[in-house]
Amino acid sequence: MTSERSIMKLLRAILGRPLLNLLGVLLLAVLAASTVHAREYDDVIKSQYIEFAVYRDFPPYSYLKEGVPAGIDVDIAKRIASELGLEARWQWLTADETVDDDLRNAIWKGSVVERKVADVMLRVPYDREYAYAQDGYGLPRNDMVVMLAPYHKESWQLVRDIKKTGEVRNLAIFQYQPIGVEIDSLPDFFLVGTYQGRLRENVHHYSTVYGALADLNAGKLSAVAGMRSQLEWGLPNKPSNFDIDDDGLEALGRKSWDIGIAIKENYRQLGYAVEAVITAMIDSGDMAKVFTQYGVSYELPSTYELDAE
Repeated sequence: MTSERSIMKLLRAILGRPLLNLLGVLLLAVLAASTVHAREYDDVIKSQYIEFAVYRDFPPYSYLKEGVPAGIDVDIAKRIASELGLEARWQWLTADETVDDDLRNAIWKGSVVERKVADVMLRVPYDREYAYAQDGYGLPRNDMVVMLAPYHKESWQLVRDIKKTGEVRNLAIFQYQPIGVEIDSLPDFFLVGTYQGRLRENVHHYSTVYGALADLNAGKLSAVAGMRSQLEWGLPNKPSNFDIDDDGLEALGRKSWDIGIAIKENYRQLGYAVEAVITAMIDSGDMAKVFTQYGVSYELPSTYELDAE
């Protein structure tokens, strides 16, 4: 309430007490109406349910299968809820322009339309540099949330039809061969700009990576760039001439990144409880089994790799 006290003190100096009383009541009413409160750990346990924010139509992580929630993140969330003795509920999140926007909509403020927040958000980039990033005024960009409990390492990779690309392992071949990408993804920007733009004419854009994979299967493309998990899930019966790796992407700004959870900054007890379940799943091998069920390779987050060294 520090900001509210500051505003009231300023109004007192300008207006005096008579008008202050009326304006103060109106101000506090507006602030209360505009604030969406996350739930403390005890509130979550008492309610007997926990609500997870997951991305809408985002296979293999979170999607509806015949009207039923499914996906890697959905299964992880169900396991977390079960271990805490709670029912899992869902807040389906439509990706906004940035992760900052998604965190605001899902965790600490709520969207303009629904004004509702979830208890936990899944599939959040777990990165110390990002977590402590500052805005243009030198203020923390993400001080309203805490990111913790990394549970997977994701990466950008290429799937090639080696009948068309041969043994060439760099990107030069795509000066002559077509490659598909999801529009406005990092590989899209990278491929269009690399080699002084000489690949641009052969970079084909799709609304999703799965549209590109369909054309790869149909022989219309020589390769597709995307997230490894999506490439693997989208090719359940991968032909022997399709090869998935990150060769040629060495100059990409960030080839891999850890994935974790986010909670409201002042409700860390809930985050620690969720983190304990995730850690146990990783240590027991159950986390890897979740990914395997979807035909996706599991890779330990960087935190675990450092601990093993």
